[in-house]
Amino acid sequence: MDIPATTWSITSDMLVFGLLTGLAYAILAAGIVLVYRATKVINLAHGEIGAFGAVLLAKMVLDWHWNFWLALAATLVCGAAIGAVVEMGVIRRLAKAPRLILLVATLGVGQLVFLGRVLLPEMENYGSFPSPLDREANIGGVVLSSPHFMMLAFVPAVIVGLTVFLTRTPFGLAVRASADNPDRAKLAGVPVMRVSTTVWAISGALAVLTVALLNPMTGAVVGLPTASVGPGLLVHALAAALVGGLTSMPRAMVGGLAVGLIETVMVSNGAPTGSPELVLFLAILVLTLLRRPGMGGGADGLGITVKTPPIPSAMRNVWWVRRSGLIGAVVAVAVAALLPLVFTTSADQYMFTRVLIFALVGLSVTVLAGWAGQLTLGQFGFVGIGALVATQLASNGVPFLAAVAQGAVAGGLAAFVVGLPALRVEGPFLAVTTLAFAVACQSWLYGQGIFGEGPTYTFPAQRLFGLDLSSERTFYLLTLAIVVVCAAAVVRLRRTGAGISMIAVRDNDRAASSFAVAPVGAKLSAFIFAGALAGLAGGLYAAAAGQYGLASATSPAIFGPEQSTLIISMVVIGGLGRVSGSILGAIYLIGLPAVLGDSFSVSLATSGIGVLVLILFLPGGLTQLGLTARSAILSHLTRGRAAVPDPVRPPIETLPRPEPVLVTDPAAPAIAVTGVNVSFGGRIALKDASLTVARGEVVGVIGANGAGKSTLMNVISGFVRPQSGRIEIGGVDVTSFAPHQRAALGMGRVFQDARLFGDLTVHETVRVALEARDRSAFVPSLLALPGGWARERRKFADADSYIDFLGLGRYAHSLTSELSTGTRRIVEMCCLLAQGADVLMLDEPTGGVAQKESEAFGPLIKSIQRELSATVVIIEHDMPLTMSISDRMYCYSAGQLIAEGTPEVVRDNPDVVAAYLGTDRRAIERSDSLISAGGSA
Repeated sequence: MDIPATTWSITSDMLVFGLLTGLAYAILAAGIVLVYRATKVINLAHGEIGAFGAVLLAKMVLDWHWNFWLALAATLVCGAAIGAVVEMGVIRRLAKAPRLILLVATLGVGQLVFLGRVLLPEMENYGSFPSPLDREANIGGVVLSSPHFMMLAFVPAVIVGLTVFLTRTPFGLAVRASADNPDRAKLAGVPVMRVSTTVWAISGALAVLTVALLNPMTGAVVGLPTASVGPGLLVHALAAALVGGLTSMPRAMVGGLAVGLIETVMVSNGAPTGSPELVLFLAILVLTLLRRPGMGGGADGLGITVKTPPIPSAMRNVWWVRRSGLIGAVVAVAVAALLPLVFTTSADQYMFTRVLIFALVGLSVTVLAGWAGQLTLGQFGFVGIGALVATQLASNGVPFLAAVAQGAVAGGLAAFVVGLPALRVEGPFLAVTTLAFAVACQSWLYGQGIFGEGPTYTFPAQRLFGLDLSSERTFYLLTLAIVVVCAAAVVRLRRTGAGISMIAVRDNDRAASSFAVAPVGAKLSAFIFAGALAGLAGGLYAAAAGQYGLASATSPAIFGPEQSTLIISMVVIGGLGRVSGSILGAIYLIGLPAVLGDSFSVSLATSGIGVLVLILFLPGGLTQLGLTARSAILSHLTRGRAAVPDPVRPPIETLPRPEPVLVTDPAAPAIAVTGVNVSFGGRIALKDASLTVARGEVVGVIGANGAGKSTLMNVISGFVRPQSGRIEIGGVDVTSFAPHQRAALGMGRVFQDARLFGDLTVHETVRVALEARDRSAFVPSLLALPGGWARERRKFADADSYIDFLGLGRYAHSLTSELSTGTRRIVEMCCLLAQGADVLMLDEPTGGVAQKESEAFGPLIKSIQRELSATVVIIEHDMPLTMSISDRMYCYSAGQLIAEGTPEVVRDNPDVVAAYLGTDRRAIERSDSLISAGGSA
């Protein structure tokens, strides 16, 4: 029976086969969900492991005449073994690596498994993929065969079984604990390593079962050459997994059924080519919009992996050591400019041009993934858009530079459209969105009439300032000049407030927000700039193909999503987060095969297998290798030289004065919280909470663990949205304000973990805090415009002043991740000074600090309060410290206020003694002595 749906129809055949296709996507998604739920890794090798097992299954049944069920059991064991080996040999070794490194590692694993599939003994018997049954049934006019019954029997059972396994068994609890907090799980006695290995083994077996069920349904013929499992199938499975938030098996099954059904109905009704992929991309965008954004405190581990070894002190003032980076860049550019004089053939010069263009795309990934921490699997989609837009414009008479520049604009606009909704989420969800975008571009967008008539597009010959760009050497040198300018701009951006703000958001978005940096704004700026760089590279790519007479090189087929994964591998090989890494990676992956030939050894070294080996043994990439070699050479040269001590600047007594924060009502309390209620999953964290803090007052908030203190501070600073209640800062209702908006009103925040920004130096961290009162504009920072340059110099000087004021000069150029907890706490206080905040929220400022050091924090906090004329709210378990500096105190228990008043009143309140202080008078007596000391001071 047909069901009319506008001009389309939906038949019972479509429904049945759509649901069966959806079951295939669901079981593929189940394996992805299982691994991600346990290890937070998207296993991009999942399909390849399944394909290997399926080919082995066919070999065993058709050539070796094994019983199907026995062969299936054997291949499931083989898949489990592969999964376990991958976990132990790759995932475990890279357990502390950034998630992007792990993602690239799974790409390498996939290619290694694909190579293993190719090397299996050749099939002797050709035919349909084996299935254990040979029956058909006509049900309501729909003919179902053995593959359909197998799918119906296995998939729901597997999904239900895995759901019960993860939610109702002790091992499932261990899986969730290992994923949420591995270190805490270890302390609780959970065998984290064994759990991870078991999950990967189950996933490997599940991958084999998936392809073994899917091949008979798709009519796969055994013995014919087969390609690797491509991004298209992976996007379908990832979309299904995304419906379940990459954690829920039942919802992933529902997602798979929906994807299969929609795709089948669209294809059966003659939808335009690529329409299902477009709908899939739009659906993923909608899912990201529906997903509640959160402040994750980081970027899911997408940190820079290249660490610069310290320069020996005896060599720091040697001029060529201090300028080694600039000297290396000049030499590299000079060598690149001379290459056409040595390699004169057209093919050589086109290859050099391609290396430069891929390096430019790599720069875009360096900014987006290395600095902003945004995991992208679709960057080449923007390259394709830039190429086709520039080609279309040039074909209509637009001059070369204008056409290429507008290709860059098109890439930036496309990145804005994709990034605006996608940046509500982080890590894997953004990766899925960008991969779906790249698939939709190749399947649908590139075929639209706005780009002209396909299947190939030719960029016409051009001239620029009288130069004939059809000359290979001229075009290569022009491309070199553009890449050098772009690389210099990127290097410049990294040194400005706009650049370090991106890295701050990547490392710790909560802390960055507390410094008035807008996380979404920083990420979106990176996304647009990266898209523009990729679009520029696309325009050059198309122009190069046109000038060199390679019309087929501008076919939309070459801008497929596979190229995006190649770019990711390229920047990781070169060195994630480094401009030099983009260039070295392009030379390795693009130039090396062209120069040394397409031999088996070169192909192996530059494939995913070579990438995997490099990641395992050189995780910092080729740039790290170069930096290590430089360090070794400098260490050798320092033998016999006297060490030069680090200059120690004396503390200063005066500081740059920040502009006062304007408030609507100077007579209003600094903070007023009324009737706040917060609950998490039914658990009440705050109930009718209230807090009033007058200007210039120090208020302590105490209570046992779980009393709601930190939740109250998170509500005030904007990191937790209350279900009801009102929050005012200086008379301004900020209940609906984001954290960075509250910080702009003069609120500063210190967190319990004192993590700050691990890949920024102390000097850079203080400059991030300075962004709160003098924001660095992105374009002036990028282009080094006079106003932007003057602003940056002023911030450099101000950061030096604040660092010297607190005696942190010796640590100014040390990474904050290398400092002790106590020193990081002082850096936090330095940032509050630089921020110029007049409302300070201090959440356990002495947490992790030795008792002797923590005693110095009371006077430090009071001195900062005086310097800023600030209001202070402090949560601190060190009762003597809290009581010695507080004018008033609040005590909470189980989310409710139980006492407020002066320290003496709160200390002697029976409810406070029973709920928090206990009956031991020694701490209270110590508080008395410190309060007296504080008063006399």
